[in-house]
Amino acid sequence: MAEDAQAPVAELDSPESPDAPERQEQTVTVESSGPAKKTLTIEIPESRIRAKIEEGYQQLSDQAAIPGFRQGRAPRNLLEKRFGASIRDDVRNRLLSESYQQALEEHDLDVLGEPELEGDDKERPELPESGPLTLKVSVEVTPDVALPGFGELKVTKEPVKVGKKDVDAELKSLCNRAGKPVESTEGEVAEGDFARVDAFVYEGESVADDAEPIQSELQQHVMVAGKDRDYKGHVLGIVVADLGKQLAGKSVGDVVDIAMTGPSGHEDERVRDQKIVIRLSVTGIHRVEPASVEELLPLAGVENEDELRDRLKDELTQRAERKQEGSMHQQLRDQLGEKVELELPEKVTANQALRLLQRRRLELLYQGKPEDEVNAEIAELREQSDDAAKAQLKQFFILDRAAKDLEVDVEENELNGHIAQLAMQQGRRPEKFRQEMQQRGQIEQLYLQIREHKTLTKVLEQAQVEEASSSKGKKSD
Repeated sequence: MAEDAQAPVAELDSPESPDAPERQEQTVTVESSGPAKKTLTIEIPESRIRAKIEEGYQQLSDQAAIPGFRQGRAPRNLLEKRFGASIRDDVRNRLLSESYQQALEEHDLDVLGEPELEGDDKERPELPESGPLTLKVSVEVTPDVALPGFGELKVTKEPVKVGKKDVDAELKSLCNRAGKPVESTEGEVAEGDFARVDAFVYEGESVADDAEPIQSELQQHVMVAGKDRDYKGHVLGIVVADLGKQLAGKSVGDVVDIAMTGPSGHEDERVRDQKIVIRLSVTGIHRVEPASVEELLPLAGVENEDELRDRLKDELTQRAERKQEGSMHQQLRDQLGEKVELELPEKVTANQALRLLQRRRLELLYQGKPEDEVNAEIAELREQSDDAAKAQLKQFFILDRAAKDLEVDVEENELNGHIAQLAMQQGRRPEKFRQEMQQRGQIEQLYLQIREHKTLTKVLEQAQVEEASSSKGKKSD
């Protein structure tokens, strides 16, 4: 949940010097300065500064090769003249890092995001010629969370039911997903078609001739929803309320401009709550010819339709069980959110949208949802208000506290198992899939997702669970 580092912030947050003493003299005061925010005033005494400078010159004298002098024999005044500025810069950077890390450890502060220097030397604090160096550092910290007793929580357990209609619907959906797209360059786009478009997002209320797009994707396939889906669709990760109406009746070569306000939860500040224009250039029309059940049999590795239906029923049952568990977990989240009051750190809250979207994507994929449905829901999430984002961030801090209290952790083999399952669902090799997740920064999100799931399962063991068909509450076993 960290923001991008600024130059002075990077100096503060760099790793402690490996040869630094475990503890060095300094004075630190900590004051509350806002919601989940602390201001640290750190005073580094002159003696510590001079000791660091002497240490720097000693290291330089031992290592520097100065023409005309044997190594380690160069006079101090020559070293000061040639290297004085760089020595002081290096000492300053080391002191900033060491004193900041020491202050956090001594006062047991769990910092979120990046620190910010305050005061006159905010951009580049310099070492004083004499006297102490005083720093003021503002940090956001994990808010204090007072949890209720988990036995107070009450959840309803919905029954798991999978019938013939559910299997029929899943079989039809499977036939459509395995169907062959037939392309047409003639005629008009109709409801239920996939329009192939070159999509662009522009800033403002209209598109100038020389305007440069802030986002684009060529040859994107867009579902043209009809009345049964309220004509709603998504393009470039943005929900368009009447996308089906905008595209229906268009032909190859037509250009559609959709003026709207960007979603409040969008990751790009140029789109978030800003006037934008989505331009769609229709380059093709695809109509899906569903695969027959017979064509599905070898793909599923079964002999006949009955076996296929049995397998689909098993998969739907597993999905329903995960949904049942997810429903109970969400009830716990909601009740904990209602019972716990806390102040959220402002900057971390403002930068939380991207991580929430990443985590929700992983959750949906784990539940076995198809990629197109996942993309649609993620686009919907971008429409959420700031209040919804704050509620989810609040839940994160609550469950983080619960995980610590319940001593919940995630083993490496658990993490690898989830990655393997996600890779299998997408027909990918686990090793390659893990590398891509690592590059996208999703490993940490998956870890947190698993940790929260385990935490909620433990909380559920203490909560009051009532079967939906029963009016009698009972403790879960």
